This record gives sequence, C-alpha cells and structure tokens, in this order.
Amino acid sequence: MFSRKLNRYLKDWSESSFRKPLLIRGARQVGKTTAVRMFARKFDVFIELNMELDDDSELFERESDINRLCNLIFLVKGVANSRGRVLIFIDEIQHSERAIASLRYFHEQRPDLYVIAAGSLLEAFLDRKRIGLPVGRVSSIWMYPLDFEEFLEAAEQHQLLSELKELPHKDYLLPVINRWFRQYALIGGMPEVVSAFLKTNDLSVVRRLQADLLAAYDDDMIKYAQTRDQADAIRFIWKRLPLEVCKQVSFGGFGKSELRTESVRSAMRILELCGLIYMVSPYTTYELPALPDYSKKVKLLMLDTGLLNYLAGVQAEYFGTQSLNSIYKGAAMEHLIGQSLISQGGEEILPLSYWQRDKRGSTAEIDYVYRHGGKLIPIEVKAGTCGTLKSLHLFMEKSPQDLAIRFYDGEFRVQTVERKTGNPFTLLNIPLALIGNLREYVRMYSKAAEPSQL
Repeated sequence: MFSRKLNRYLKDWSESSFRKPLLIRGARQVGKTTAVRMFARKFDVFIELNMELDDDSELFERESDINRLCNLIFLVKGVANSRGRVLIFIDEIQHSERAIASLRYFHEQRPDLYVIAAGSLLEAFLDRKRIGLPVGRVSSIWMYPLDFEEFLEAAEQHQLLSELKELPHKDYLLPVINRWFRQYALIGGMPEVVSAFLKTNDLSVVRRLQADLLAAYDDDMIKYAQTRDQADAIRFIWKRLPLEVCKQVSFGGFGKSELRTESVRSAMRILELCGLIYMVSPYTTYELPALPDYSKKVKLLMLDTGLLNYLAGVQAEYFGTQSLNSIYKGAAMEHLIGQSLISQGGEEILPLSYWQRDKRGSTAEIDYVYRHGGKLIPIEVKAGTCGTLKSLHLFMEKSPQDLAIRFYDGEFRVQTVERKTGNPFTLLNIPLALIGNLREYVRMYSKAAEPSQL
C-alpha cells in the first residue's frame, strides 16, 4: 500500500471542528478503500462495513435509530470498548439506501464518531433511484487514478518528488523526471496496475491487469442500462472510445452509427456517472462569469490514460520515440493533461472545459481552460513553437487577462508575446511532466488576484 494525496485530506478532515460524515466518490478500483484502511491506523477503533455483504447491509435494515444501530454494529463487530477515537467505514454504500440515509443521523446525533463512506457507482445509483444525499450533513471528496506525483511516491522516489515541488525547478532534473513521466504516461494511474509495474517492470503483467479491470467495467456499466437501445449504445460508445477521445463529438450519428441521439446521450451520461468517461463541454466566451455551453459538441476523456493506451493498442509507441507528443497523434498527451486537470479539483467539483470560438464555420479551439483568480486561462497541449498556436493567439487577442499556457515535450520557457492590440501577454511553456505544478506556476506568473482577494 502506498500513500495518496487523499490521506492528507483525511487528516485535515478528522481534525476539523466542523467535521461531517465524509463521502469518498469515484470510479471502481481507484484506491478508495485502501486509502481509508491506511488512514484507519491512526484510530483506536476501526470498523469496516461493506454494503455488498448481506450481513453488513442488514444491520441498517434491522435498526433505524442511530444510537441503537451503533450499539448493534459494535456488538456484531466484537467491539467491547468503543472509547477513544472510533472510525466507521461504510464501503460500497450505494448498495444500501438505509445506509445513505443514516449519514444524516450520524452527523446530527453521533458527532463523536468519525464516519467515512465510499461508493464506486454511487452517482449512477442515485440518479437511477432518484435519491438525494442528506443536504448539509455530508462532505464529499473525489478520488481519481494516481497522478504523476502520487506515482513517484509509490515508486519511493521521495528525493525526486521533493525536488519536483521546488520552483523554479533545476534544469538538470528534467531528463530524470521525463524518464519517470514516460513510464507513468504508458501505464497510467490505476493503483493495482502501478503496484504491479513497480514490482515487476513487466508490461505483460500490466496488460493482464488492465484487461481484467476493463472486463469488470464492462460488467458494471451494463447494469445501469434501462433499455436494450441504451445497453447497445453503452457497448458501442465504450468500444469506439479510443477513436473519439479528445475530439469534438455529437450525440447524433456518434461514430457514424445509426443509434438514436437520445440513446447515445443517456448512454454517455451513464458512463460518466460510473466515472468511466468525462464529457468536456466548451466555453465560448473569454472571461468569467461564464458557464460551459452544454448545447455544443463535447470532448470525451476516459478514466485513465493507461487504460486508453491499452484499448487503443498504442503501448508499443512509447518505446523508440523521442517525443511523447507524437504518440497517438498527440491525443495521449492531451488526454493525460486533461486527466491531471480533473484530478487537481479534489473537493472543488468544477467541470473541466475546453474553449471553442462561437462563430459559424470557425474551427478555432483550445484544448482546455483553467479557472484561476476570476480568469479563464487557455491551455494548449502542443509540440510546435509559439507561432503555431493560432487558436491560443486568437483567444488572447480578445481575452482581458495576461497569461496563457502551453504544455509540451520541451524545457520550461517564459515568453512575452505581443498582441496585435499592443498589450503583451505571458506564455508559459511548461514540460508535460510538470503538470502537477500548474497551480503554483499560475500563481507565480499571473497578475490576477487570488480568489480570496476578490
């Protein structure tokens, strides 16, 4: 077992005077249960309940009064002394409506207990059953596959990780960081896959585990199809996904299929609720306040770039090429940057967006938009020089802010770029491997006020 960033959040949560029952959300097999078990070592008493097990779920069916329920849990789990700090972990909570409802009463009547719940398919379950979480009584945090910094932590590259966090970084470290980043980009961030790779360095083992994970996801997603058309659409989208990631796609005629538009729309929603894909909608404006335009085409991302590499059959491309941007025609790195941006959200659930020019016939598009200090900062994932960033320049001509970002397979570089209007902006050229430092780099180079100062 290796530490995750979530463990630091759990520590802060446990020490808060305003602690509520915590719900850890995310796709299956991203490491939720392991993280809680590691955190549980800090407690005097740890009780783990799994709602997939009849004996555990029946406890919530047998007793609705929260104090009697707690006494029953202590009795059944053999807890003779519940003094000290007690952590109750309710895993796979989506299998019990009573357990979901109990979170409210844990908050209101048993604040002395530390309660954490987790659910892998929770969003799909809540949506299908039309069930809401107890409003104001539960905190939520999202968990994703390992990011690059967590990957280095798992590889016990503590010194390198420490150096990576120091800004500005030392130029001689970049080749070393890039070697590790290439491995991470190849296998992705699913915890079981990462652990096996670091132990064996055997790609055949990685492929077997990825195949097993994908087979399990195949079984999960179909459970939530309510019609045959929906099930057919889910299977088709999932099979077609490697050809469609990071592209603008429509629900109608998706993948040149004859599937009904509504079947595709509802199937994508199910896949997103299961945490297996992300639908990225565009901004069409240049500044905040703004909302993504959900009437426009979406860009699709998958849960994990390593799984995408496997499905797309591009794992061999990581060997014998000097530029990561050349793999999968650049889609792999654009996907990985998108996955990293999503994982940086944590408890702040803000949808990832791209930018599209709101003009008929225009093809101007920026890969991602990063919200910071009341500004929309454009992010491109490119291999070329500054002069090739046509859409970014077009955006910055009308944007009121002063910073733009390019992630690429090169060295860190800061450029001052003149607008046609004469007002220059700063272009940060950031190595792909330094995606984890994005927030710090933006703070260093942006003239915008921090959100707390607005």
